[in-house]
Amino acid sequence: MNIKSEIMIAILIYFASASQVMAEGYYGAIDVGQSKGSDICTDNTPGVSGCEDTATAYRFAGGYQISSNWSVEASYADYGSGSIGSANVGAPIGNLSGTWKATALEISGVGTLPISEGISITGKLGLASTDLKVDLSSSLLGSANVSDTTSKLAFGIGAKFDVNNKVAIRVQYENFGTVGNENTTGTTKLTLLSAGVMLMF
Repeated sequence: MNIKSEIMIAILIYFASASQVMAEGYYGAIDVGQSKGSDICTDNTPGVSGCEDTATAYRFAGGYQISSNWSVEASYADYGSGSIGSANVGAPIGNLSGTWKATALEISGVGTLPISEGISITGKLGLASTDLKVDLSSSLLGSANVSDTTSKLAFGIGAKFDVNNKVAIRVQYENFGTVGNENTTGTTKLTLLSAGVMLMF
């Protein structure tokens, strides 16, 4: 073995070790739950039926555990979709119906407070950019869609249960504030109740 080969092997070993150290602390998570637009069906016009203010939601997240008590997390969430109801409002609109859908990108700081072996309370505070889309359909005028993106502080509280040092289960309740636009999509207070699995790398 010559000196150049020894140097190359030493460099490869160094970078392999460094990559392993850097990978420690990262985690991924998948959450499934129920979103709620608390006032989507409030103050509807008389005669409106079939309005839904809840939907099935899912979220993909990735984070880095800075310390045993603090981490930073980024996520993409689809909060699902539901009907805003339908009604026959007469000419010139006819039968009017519509649906709502919400998605979001979020970055948050997460605090973890152990309360017993393998069980922790978690708190989350971050910024969520939420897109609310409303599709409308009229039997006489055709269809239209409007959307609005709002960036709001989001907060949540939850619990984490460590299965082992690589897998954990978490449950969370989160509030994303009022999303949408009063003049286009309308507004609603969006919340999420979810459960998910975390995988530590």
